[in-house]
Amino acid sequence: MTKLKTIAQRLLQVSRNRNIAIFACVLLIALASWAAYQDAQPATRPLASCMPAGAMLYIESPDFGALLHNWNSSPEKQAWLRSDNYEAFSRSRLFGRLGDAQHEFAAAAGLPPDMEFLRQIAGKESALGLYDIGALQFLYITHMPNAQSLQTSLMQGRGQFESRKAGDVTFYVRTQSDRDQGGTPRTVAFAICGDFLLLATREDLLAKALALMQNQKQEAVSDDAWFAAVTGAASKPGDLRMALDLSRVVPSPYFRSYWIQQNITEMGRYRAAISDLYRTGNELREERVLLPKSIETTSAAQADLGQLTTLVPAHTGFYRAQAAPSADDVIATLDSRLISRKIAGYKNLSVAPAAADAATVLGNEADLETRIDTPPAAALPRGTEFAALRNLFENQQPQSILVMDSSAVTSEDAFVAYRSAVVLESGTPWDAEAVGSALQRALRPQLTTGDLGIAWRQRGSGQTYFELDGMQPLEFAVSGRFCIFANDTAVLNEILQRIAIGNQTAGQPLLSASGFDHHLERANFSLATSLIDSGSANGEENAPKFFSKNIRSLSDAFASMQSEQFSAHWENGTLHQTVHYTWKSVGSK
Repeated sequence: MTKLKTIAQRLLQVSRNRNIAIFACVLLIALASWAAYQDAQPATRPLASCMPAGAMLYIESPDFGALLHNWNSSPEKQAWLRSDNYEAFSRSRLFGRLGDAQHEFAAAAGLPPDMEFLRQIAGKESALGLYDIGALQFLYITHMPNAQSLQTSLMQGRGQFESRKAGDVTFYVRTQSDRDQGGTPRTVAFAICGDFLLLATREDLLAKALALMQNQKQEAVSDDAWFAAVTGAASKPGDLRMALDLSRVVPSPYFRSYWIQQNITEMGRYRAAISDLYRTGNELREERVLLPKSIETTSAAQADLGQLTTLVPAHTGFYRAQAAPSADDVIATLDSRLISRKIAGYKNLSVAPAAADAATVLGNEADLETRIDTPPAAALPRGTEFAALRNLFENQQPQSILVMDSSAVTSEDAFVAYRSAVVLESGTPWDAEAVGSALQRALRPQLTTGDLGIAWRQRGSGQTYFELDGMQPLEFAVSGRFCIFANDTAVLNEILQRIAIGNQTAGQPLLSASGFDHHLERANFSLATSLIDSGSANGEENAPKFFSKNIRSLSDAFASMQSEQFSAHWENGTLHQTVHYTWKSVGSK
């Protein structure tokens, strides 16, 4: 302002006629008004520096209004709202709790927080800070022209709110609870600061944000140690960014109850995380960074899994590569996909267990198989049959493992077969005789009382492999550092061909890598689940069956998503994860 006055005074001094003097005065008034307007505007800076400190979750977007418009106009949203998956979600406890919070917010704000309300307050650059998961305490800041903010339902109904002051800015507050419905008190506070609209469920959060936007001294989210650390390790922000203070999020009982992945122990190893979503053409790319709590977490071995994934045959539905698997991990993988022929256990949690019978039943006249003249055979400890395999893998020390699964419809179009393969890569060549002997010992207890059906027959001419001579489909082959197990000959031969071709291109050392072909597996998943899904959830006919209707409808709603690829690696003491989603067309997103 001082410089502006000096300029105007000089203009007046050099004025030689009345017109120039009038012009100088008008210029002085215009410049002074412009400077005063600029002083009233919040500083142009990242929204994280305008968000009060203490948020446990922070979300921002450079154009939230465009993202919301894309979602509202997408066919995926309409399909999901009509789906059985949404119907099942609408019956959940989480949906009910969110509905209660929405009702309480509406009682305090005097208007429903529906999609129309969200559309009104969705500006360009936007940020949301969540301060309490259970009470849903948040602060929302969005860049919106002042004239547009004045037209929102909030500003139109500000007469029902009490006015407050934070610096030079007036804000509005109202606290109300639906006592008849037993609702908890809910506060709604909002304000306009220049070209920014602010909405909060706590008065102090809004007041602190307005102080920050007026350059008053306050602690911001950007000052929090966890936020500074995780954003410093991430790349530039994407179309949507989410940062989490995992040291506070993971211990929350709400997170532990509603986190659908249920990997609480795994998430507890990290103190903070950030995820950026980028949209380019027909691809969505998600970049994640997780900061470990201790340096020991980063000691996991990595390998060049890019070369291993080149062995994946065409038209594979799912694959997963992992570096430095333990012997127990390898055995569990082989057992679940190729060795065991057991029916998976199932327990209906909605049915109470039967009361224990106090009387001990010593025998049954209908039981003609159990001998009473000899003591029963001693049961071997569980897992004893895998002792030879465990010794083999501990001595061989596989550097990486590749698992592949695909579904295929039989010629009669009646059943869905699942083809699986496991590839182990080691630093030294494998011994085919040792592998075959260890597999026989693992198969013997569940397939035969002698050795019938567990002998190996050598097959192939140029590329030799071994096939089990019994009813169970199982084959294995050894090719130098690679050992391949499969239940389908065509899959095994294609893997052997890819090994023979070789791929010497060095890739980035990875902790894990995986891929899923949603387009390839959708139809077979639908057929298989419609055959094996025998009942509705909890025995209720009006509830959608979990696999054949609930999960299938989610797949149908996002039918335009073709495939997904995932990779993870350690870099400078932080875990980096990348997820690629490929869609059929840009409009599908």
